[in-house]
Amino acid sequence: MIMKFKDQEQENLVVSQAWNLLYQRLENDGLLPCKSIKTGPNYLTVKIAVAAALVACVFLGWYLYKDAAIQEVHNEANAPVLAKMLEDGTVVYLSEQASLKVPAQFDKNKREVSLQGDAFFDIKSRNGCPFIIHTDIAKVEVTGTSFKIKSGAGGATFVLSVREGEVRVSKKNKPQTIIVQTGETVFYDSDRLQLKKNDTGFDNYFKRIHFKDENLVDVATIINLHSDSLQMKVDPAIENRITCTIDGNSSLVEIAELICLASDLQFSQQDTIIYISKQK
Repeated sequence: MIMKFKDQEQENLVVSQAWNLLYQRLENDGLLPCKSIKTGPNYLTVKIAVAAALVACVFLGWYLYKDAAIQEVHNEANAPVLAKMLEDGTVVYLSEQASLKVPAQFDKNKREVSLQGDAFFDIKSRNGCPFIIHTDIAKVEVTGTSFKIKSGAGGATFVLSVREGEVRVSKKNKPQTIIVQTGETVFYDSDRLQLKKNDTGFDNYFKRIHFKDENLVDVATIINLHSDSLQMKVDPAIENRITCTIDGNSSLVEIAELICLASDLQFSQQDTIIYISKQK
Protein backbone atom coordinates (compact mmCIF):
# COMPACT_ATOMS: atom_id res chain seq x y z
CA MET A 1 0.00 0.00 0.00
CA ILE A 2 1.32 3.47 -0.90
CA MET A 3 0.40 6.30 1.45
CA LYS A 4 -0.65 9.57 -0.15
CA PHE A 5 -0.38 12.94 1.59
CA LYS A 6 -2.16 16.20 1.03
CA ASP A 7 1.06 18.19 1.11
CA GLN A 8 4.76 17.95 2.01
CA GLU A 9 4.19 19.30 5.52
CA GLN A 10 1.82 16.42 6.34
CA GLU A 11 4.24 13.91 4.83
CA ASN A 12 7.15 15.27 6.84
CA LEU A 13 5.10 15.11 10.06
CA VAL A 14 4.17 11.47 9.46
CA VAL A 15 7.77 10.51 8.65
CA SER A 16 9.08 12.31 11.75
CA GLN A 17 6.49 10.58 13.96
CA ALA A 18 7.40 7.21 12.44
CA TRP A 19 11.08 7.75 13.26
CA ASN A 20 10.31 8.71 16.85
CA LEU A 21 8.04 5.67 17.32
CA LEU A 22 10.71 3.35 15.90
CA TYR A 23 13.45 4.90 18.03
CA GLN A 24 11.28 4.60 21.16
CA ARG A 25 10.47 0.97 20.36
CA LEU A 26 14.12 0.07 19.82
CA GLU A 27 15.02 1.77 23.07
CA ASN A 28 12.22 0.01 25.00
CA ASP A 29 13.26 -3.35 23.56
CA GLY A 30 16.84 -2.80 24.66
CA LEU A 31 18.22 -2.55 21.13
CA LEU A 32 19.90 0.79 21.71
CA PRO A 33 23.10 0.30 23.71
CA CYS A 34 23.39 3.02 26.31
CA LYS A 35 26.53 3.64 28.32
CA SER A 36 27.28 6.50 30.67
CA ILE A 37 30.87 7.46 31.28
CA LYS A 38 31.91 9.73 34.09
CA THR A 39 34.54 12.30 33.17
CA GLY A 40 35.02 14.49 36.21
CA PRO A 41 31.87 16.57 36.62
CA ASN A 42 30.68 15.73 33.11
CA TYR A 43 28.82 12.74 31.73
CA LEU A 44 28.49 11.28 28.26
CA THR A 45 25.51 9.24 27.07
CA VAL A 46 25.55 7.72 23.60
CA LYS A 47 22.68 5.70 22.17
CA ILE A 48 23.12 4.16 18.74
CA ALA A 49 20.66 2.07 16.79
CA VAL A 50 22.20 -1.29 15.93
CA ALA A 51 19.25 -2.60 13.94
CA ALA A 52 20.68 -1.02 10.80
CA ALA A 53 18.80 -3.20 8.32
CA LEU A 54 15.47 -2.47 9.96
CA VAL A 55 16.13 1.25 10.04
CA ALA A 56 17.19 1.26 6.39
CA CYS A 57 13.94 -0.45 5.34
CA VAL A 58 11.69 1.72 7.45
CA PHE A 59 13.30 4.92 6.25
CA LEU A 60 13.22 4.22 2.56
CA GLY A 61 10.35 6.70 2.41
CA TRP A 62 12.47 9.26 4.29
CA TYR A 63 15.25 9.08 1.72
CA LEU A 64 12.73 9.41 -1.09
CA TYR A 65 11.24 12.44 0.63
CA LYS A 66 14.68 14.07 0.83
CA ASP A 67 14.68 14.23 -2.97
CA ALA A 68 11.73 16.63 -2.88
CA ALA A 69 12.27 20.32 -3.67
CA ILE A 70 11.84 21.38 -0.04
CA GLN A 71 12.73 19.39 3.08
CA GLU A 72 11.70 20.17 6.64
CA VAL A 73 13.84 19.34 9.65
CA HIS A 74 11.82 19.41 12.88
CA ASN A 75 12.81 18.90 16.49
CA GLU A 76 10.27 17.48 18.92
CA ALA A 77 9.01 18.94 22.19
CA ASN A 78 11.08 18.23 25.33
CA ALA A 79 13.95 16.98 23.15
CA PRO A 80 17.66 17.83 23.29
CA VAL A 81 19.14 20.18 20.70
CA LEU A 82 19.03 18.54 17.27
CA ALA A 83 22.20 19.01 15.19
CA LYS A 84 21.92 18.87 11.39
CA MET A 85 24.56 19.40 8.73
CA LEU A 86 23.21 20.92 5.51
CA GLU A 87 24.52 20.00 2.08
CA ASP A 88 26.79 23.08 1.94
CA GLY A 89 28.53 22.22 5.22
CA THR A 90 26.50 24.67 7.34
CA VAL A 91 25.58 23.25 10.76
CA VAL A 92 22.23 24.09 12.38
CA TYR A 93 21.32 23.34 16.01
CA LEU A 94 17.54 23.31 16.48
CA SER A 95 16.00 23.82 19.91
CA GLU A 96 12.88 21.88 20.88
CA GLN A 97 9.87 22.41 18.60
CA ALA A 98 11.98 24.37 16.10
CA SER A 99 11.57 23.73 12.37
CA LEU A 100 13.81 24.50 9.41
CA LYS A 101 12.69 24.37 5.79
CA VAL A 102 15.58 23.93 3.40
CA PRO A 103 15.85 23.04 -0.32
CA ALA A 104 17.21 19.64 -1.25
CA GLN A 105 20.00 21.49 -3.05
CA PHE A 106 21.00 25.13 -2.73
CA ASP A 107 21.19 27.48 -5.71
CA LYS A 108 24.61 28.45 -7.01
CA ASN A 109 24.15 32.15 -6.21
CA LYS A 110 22.30 32.04 -2.87
CA ARG A 111 21.27 29.71 -0.07
CA GLU A 112 17.82 30.30 1.41
CA VAL A 113 16.05 28.62 4.35
CA SER A 114 13.01 29.36 6.54
CA LEU A 115 13.06 29.09 10.34
CA GLN A 116 10.35 28.70 12.95
CA GLY A 117 11.55 28.61 16.56
CA ASP A 118 15.00 28.94 18.14
CA ALA A 119 18.24 27.81 16.51
CA PHE A 120 21.99 28.34 16.38
CA PHE A 121 23.65 28.61 12.94
CA ASP A 122 27.30 27.98 12.09
CA ILE A 123 27.35 29.16 8.48
CA LYS A 124 29.83 27.70 6.00
CA SER A 125 31.39 30.54 4.03
CA ARG A 126 30.97 30.42 0.26
CA ASN A 127 32.27 33.28 -1.88
CA GLY A 128 29.53 35.07 -3.79
CA CYS A 129 26.80 32.92 -2.25
CA PRO A 130 25.09 34.48 0.78
CA PHE A 131 23.11 32.43 3.28
CA ILE A 132 19.60 33.86 3.85
CA ILE A 133 17.25 32.93 6.68
CA HIS A 134 13.60 33.92 6.54
CA THR A 135 11.58 34.33 9.77
CA ASP A 136 8.13 35.79 10.33
CA ILE A 137 9.61 39.17 11.29
CA ALA A 138 12.94 39.53 9.54
CA LYS A 139 15.28 38.36 6.81
CA VAL A 140 18.81 37.47 7.92
CA GLU A 141 21.68 37.54 5.42
CA VAL A 142 25.24 36.34 6.09
CA THR A 143 28.23 34.89 4.25
CA GLY A 144 30.06 32.96 6.97
CA THR A 145 29.52 33.42 10.70
CA SER A 146 27.85 31.93 13.78
CA PHE A 147 24.85 33.26 15.67
CA LYS A 148 21.65 32.27 17.43
CA ILE A 149 18.08 33.21 16.55
CA LYS A 150 14.94 33.21 18.66
CA SER A 151 11.95 33.43 16.35
CA GLY A 152 8.49 33.11 17.87
CA ALA A 153 5.50 31.85 15.90
CA GLY A 154 3.49 34.54 14.16
CA GLY A 155 6.21 37.15 14.64
CA ALA A 156 5.75 37.42 18.41
CA THR A 157 9.49 37.31 19.11
CA PHE A 158 12.73 37.93 17.25
CA VAL A 159 16.18 38.04 18.86
CA LEU A 160 19.50 37.47 17.07
CA SER A 161 22.88 37.36 18.85
CA VAL A 162 26.14 37.15 16.91
CA ARG A 163 28.95 35.05 18.35
CA GLU A 164 31.34 35.61 15.46
CA GLY A 165 31.24 37.60 12.22
CA GLU A 166 28.69 40.06 10.85
CA VAL A 167 24.99 39.64 10.05
CA ARG A 168 22.60 41.84 8.07
CA VAL A 169 19.05 41.83 9.46
CA SER A 170 16.17 43.43 7.53
CA LYS A 171 12.70 44.03 8.90
CA LYS A 172 10.02 42.53 6.69
CA ASN A 173 7.35 44.84 5.29
CA LYS A 174 9.26 47.87 6.56
CA PRO A 175 12.43 49.61 5.26
CA GLN A 176 14.78 48.97 8.18
CA THR A 177 18.15 47.18 8.06
CA ILE A 178 20.65 46.69 10.89
CA ILE A 179 24.20 45.31 10.71
CA VAL A 180 24.89 43.13 13.76
CA GLN A 181 28.51 42.38 14.64
CA THR A 182 30.35 40.11 17.06
CA GLY A 183 29.19 40.77 20.61
CA GLU A 184 25.93 42.43 19.60
CA THR A 185 22.25 41.48 19.69
CA VAL A 186 19.35 42.76 17.61
CA PHE A 187 15.80 42.35 18.91
CA TYR A 188 12.28 43.29 17.84
CA ASP A 189 10.41 45.76 20.05
CA SER A 190 7.82 48.50 19.46
CA ASP A 191 7.55 47.49 15.80
CA ARG A 192 11.28 48.13 15.24
CA LEU A 193 14.58 46.28 15.22
CA GLN A 194 16.82 47.52 18.03
CA LEU A 195 20.49 46.90 18.82
CA LYS A 196 22.23 46.17 22.12
CA LYS A 197 25.34 44.51 23.47
CA ASN A 198 25.31 40.72 23.34
CA ASP A 199 23.92 38.43 26.02
CA THR A 200 25.20 34.95 26.86
CA GLY A 201 23.66 31.57 26.14
CA PHE A 202 25.53 30.20 23.11
CA ASP A 203 26.87 27.23 25.07
CA ASN A 204 23.35 26.09 25.93
CA TYR A 205 23.09 24.69 22.40
CA PHE A 206 26.10 22.40 22.91
CA LYS A 207 25.52 20.92 26.38
CA ARG A 208 23.42 18.04 25.03
CA ILE A 209 23.34 17.37 21.29
CA HIS A 210 21.16 14.85 19.48
CA PHE A 211 21.86 13.40 16.02
CA LYS A 212 18.98 11.67 14.21
CA ASP A 213 19.75 9.32 11.30
CA GLU A 214 22.87 11.38 10.52
CA ASN A 215 25.84 10.30 8.43
CA LEU A 216 28.72 9.29 10.71
CA VAL A 217 31.17 11.45 8.75
CA ASP A 218 28.95 14.50 9.38
CA VAL A 219 28.54 13.59 13.06
CA ALA A 220 32.33 13.53 13.45
CA THR A 221 32.66 16.88 11.68
CA ILE A 222 30.15 18.51 14.04
CA ILE A 223 31.73 16.97 17.15
CA ASN A 224 35.13 18.26 16.03
CA LEU A 225 33.77 21.81 16.12
CA HIS A 226 33.57 21.51 19.90
CA SER A 227 36.97 19.93 20.53
CA ASP A 228 40.06 22.07 21.06
CA SER A 229 42.68 19.35 21.21
CA LEU A 230 41.75 16.07 19.51
CA GLN A 231 40.00 15.65 16.18
CA MET A 232 38.01 12.68 14.87
CA LYS A 233 38.52 11.46 11.31
CA VAL A 234 36.14 8.88 9.78
CA ASP A 235 37.05 6.78 6.76
CA PRO A 236 34.99 8.27 3.85
CA ALA A 237 34.14 4.71 2.76
CA ILE A 238 32.02 4.31 5.92
CA GLU A 239 28.41 5.12 5.07
CA ASN A 240 26.90 4.34 8.48
CA ARG A 241 24.01 6.53 9.61
CA ILE A 242 23.60 6.78 13.36
CA THR A 243 21.28 8.18 15.98
CA CYS A 244 22.99 9.32 19.16
CA THR A 245 22.69 11.74 22.04
CA ILE A 246 25.85 13.23 23.53
CA ASP A 247 25.75 14.79 26.99
CA GLY A 248 28.50 16.76 28.64
CA ASN A 249 31.95 17.72 27.52
CA SER A 250 33.53 14.28 27.32
CA SER A 251 36.63 13.30 25.40
CA LEU A 252 36.65 12.23 21.76
CA VAL A 253 38.31 8.97 22.77
CA GLU A 254 35.27 7.95 24.81
CA ILE A 255 32.87 8.99 22.07
CA ALA A 256 34.86 7.13 19.41
CA GLU A 257 34.99 4.00 21.57
CA LEU A 258 31.21 3.89 22.02
CA ILE A 259 30.50 4.60 18.34
CA CYS A 260 32.83 1.78 17.29
CA LEU A 261 31.37 -0.69 19.77
CA ALA A 262 27.83 -0.02 18.56
CA SER A 263 28.65 0.14 14.85
CA ASP A 264 31.18 -2.69 14.57
CA LEU A 265 33.98 -0.32 13.65
CA GLN A 266 37.47 0.24 15.04
CA PHE A 267 39.47 3.27 16.04
CA SER A 268 43.09 4.20 16.57
CA GLN A 269 44.86 7.33 17.71
CA GLN A 270 47.91 8.99 16.24
CA ASP A 271 49.02 12.22 17.90
CA THR A 272 45.93 14.47 17.99
CA ILE A 273 43.89 12.51 15.41
CA ILE A 274 41.45 9.69 16.22
CA TYR A 275 40.83 7.51 13.17
CA ILE A 276 37.61 5.47 12.78
CA SER A 277 37.68 2.73 10.18
CA LYS A 278 36.08 -0.59 9.27
CA GLN A 279 37.06 -3.74 11.10
CA LYS A 280 39.97 -5.55 9.44
